[in-house]
Amino acid sequence: MTRQTQKNRAGFTLLELLIVVGIGAMITAIAVPNVVIAVSNSRLRASMTSLSGVLQSTRMLAVKQNRTMTTRMTVQSSGMVAYAKLATASTPLYVNDMQVEMEAPITKVTTPSGPGAPSALNTGVLGFTPQTGEPSFNTRGMPCAYSGGSCPNQGFAYYFHDNRSGATAGWSAVSISPAGRIKKWYWNGSAWVD
Repeated sequence: MTRQTQKNRAGFTLLELLIVVGIGAMITAIAVPNVVIAVSNSRLRASMTSLSGVLQSTRMLAVKQNRTMTTRMTVQSSGMVAYAKLATASTPLYVNDMQVEMEAPITKVTTPSGPGAPSALNTGVLGFTPQTGEPSFNTRGMPCAYSGGSCPNQGFAYYFHDNRSGATAGWSAVSISPAGRIKKWYWNGSAWVD
């Protein structure tokens, strides 16, 4: 072969390059939605783990300080924040309050609703009738619904939606049994799983 023939055979043709770019574009179009869903799921799970941690910390503070403590949730400009306060405190969130910011965009709802929303966790699954108010923990660490100095033992359930596109995904819940067991739940499109 001559030097000129070898030079003509080196490199890629425009057609070969376009085929490779097209294959890359198809793989990207398939992979990006899956990556977005995986990131959304991990953020939702991280938020529920953080919330469970705040609930457990509130419970420990109640026992340690021998006072009834409440976990409150509020929406800040940066997202939803869960924090611990004395049950009798009417003050807003302060910097020195034990708190955790949940991953955005997450919304707390009283009960799941809307297109593709799951049914609420029922008594058969939970083993108790859940309350949806702010959970308090008494001096023995038992969950209760604080009201005017009284704190009767209760179980709680909270629902969250991460506002992603895709009607059947993005739902989670946290339950607190009357015995104090904190459990995270995730909607898999057909059932609540932990």
